[in-house]
Amino acid sequence: MIVELWHQLFPSVTVFLWLSLAVLIAGTIRSFTGFGGGLVLAPLFSLFMAPADMVVVVLLLNFAISVQTLPQTWSTTNWKMVWSVSIPAVLGIPIGVWLIEWLDPEVTRRFIGVIVAGLAAIMLIGWQYNGARGRLQDWFVGLTSGALTAMAGVGGPPLVLYFLSDKTITPVVLRSFFMMFFAFIQLSAMAVFLYKDLINTKQMLYSASFMPVYFLSAVLGSYLFSRALNRTALIKRLSLWFLLVVGSVTIVI
Repeated sequence: MIVELWHQLFPSVTVFLWLSLAVLIAGTIRSFTGFGGGLVLAPLFSLFMAPADMVVVVLLLNFAISVQTLPQTWSTTNWKMVWSVSIPAVLGIPIGVWLIEWLDPEVTRRFIGVIVAGLAAIMLIGWQYNGARGRLQDWFVGLTSGALTAMAGVGGPPLVLYFLSDKTITPVVLRSFFMMFFAFIQLSAMAVFLYKDLINTKQMLYSASFMPVYFLSAVLGSYLFSRALNRTALIKRLSLWFLLVVGSVTIVI
């Protein structure tokens, strides 16, 4: 039964290997920067999975990595920053679940491509948010991030654009914030999906198949982060170009 289902999910070994390579890249980027895993996986997975399946698999993989890296990031986490956007993000999750059930899968897939390519392009040209910062802005960013996490598995863009432009936050604290926030919001989103009976065996098998590769990528990303602090700008720029290509391909296919 499980073997039959596995062959249905992966029509050929080539498909599995290509998706595994995507998982390796996604996990490495996420573990290095604190974000980006879903931005790589969601567009690619949406080509092979229904929207709800794609979101659950992305959430499960990213949550597993978040838990694995929590001991390293706990002591450097700014908890005030985390809770300022986490509470509104939880309120945004039901909105995202409603959208994923209501929107056409093709529209959802192209929307994901636009979000990913758009974020990469904005960051590559160097645009930064220089507007006001306060409770209202935190709530808007958190609510939007929660909705996008549940709808498409890509809750990072609002947070990235909002917090990366804050020069008072060090790279270590920012990475810890992303890790801790996403661990919390992914767990919350999975609870809602479970309540709505949107989690199934297919998604579990997808996740189990990719989990070893994702764990390996987390180790690789953490190693790069500790060894390449003086080259973070270059690595992040290469990651953004990769995201731009992935997002653009998802839009046009």
